[in-house]
Amino acid sequence: MKTYPALAITGLALLTASVAAAQARQPTSSHADRGHQSVAQPRAAIAAVLKGYEQALNASDVEGVTRLYTDDAVVLAPNAKSAVGIDSVRAAYTGIFQAIDLDLTFEIAEVNVVSSNWAFLRSTSNGSITILASGAQIPSSNHELFVLHKSQGSWKLARYSFSSVLPSA
Repeated sequence: MKTYPALAITGLALLTASVAAAQARQPTSSHADRGHQSVAQPRAAIAAVLKGYEQALNASDVEGVTRLYTDDAVVLAPNAKSAVGIDSVRAAYTGIFQAIDLDLTFEIAEVNVVSSNWAFLRSTSNGSITILASGAQIPSSNHELFVLHKSQGSWKLARYSFSSVLPSA
């Protein structure tokens, strides 16, 4: 019994409905100043989370990266098992930093605050990866999707998925 396509379609429909509902709640132009302020503050805080992620990632700082995630975080990396939960996320980054050194710069493509506690961040990253075992350096270019959750007054990474935009070797 194959239910994955049905689950994917259902998930996509729920995501689309959530985004549409959030967009419907956005203030009209007559409330632009108040709406701009309420959206600008979360966007700045979300941008700061991405900047902190970039800095911790480039420093191979496992604890710095882990602090940016929620306790129930999920990391979906290409060709890897999903890291589910903060301990699994910590273990994944520990393994990553033992194998490679990253030098990446992230740029925000889109921030969509869908509620007072949830937001989506779409970004791109470019730079290089150094394979620690050989010293070989290879280019890196990805697009990313982060789902952030605000808990106890702070935005944190709840879900993260990325994929390369470089051609296959």
